[in-house]
Amino acid sequence: MTVTGVAALIAAVSFAVLACAGVYLAVRFTRVLGDAATLVRETRADQQALFARANAAVDRASAQLDRTEAATAAVADLGDSMTELAGQASALAASAGRWRAPWSAGRSAAPRPSPTACGTRSGCVVAPWPSQARCQARS
Repeated sequence: MTVTGVAALIAAVSFAVLACAGVYLAVRFTRVLGDAATLVRETRADQQALFARANAAVDRASAQLDRTEAATAAVADLGDSMTELAGQASALAASAGRWRAPWSAGRSAAPRPSPTACGTRSGCVVAPWPSQARCQARS
């Protein structure tokens, strides 16, 4: 064998070794890509489940806020009604101050018997008019 023949043989063997290494690396690379694709698919499925749970939580929070909004609106309406009622009560009190009942005859209130006039609290009947007040005998 001549020097050129040996050089050609070394080049051919080197090329074959490099070709085999390239094929081996290509096979390993496709396996890595396949594993990466599987991981991405699994991650996507997990993300979809996570997004579904997050959407359900947002929907529950939205429903609770809707109920809270309804309650807040009802309380606001109640406040408006109370303000209106207070205005009506003030107007009624103002008109009652100008009008005096004929039976009051200058008194601010009708006299009432004391609850202890009979000696016991439960034995007395306090009536709206003094003529109706009486003490009952305790049995």
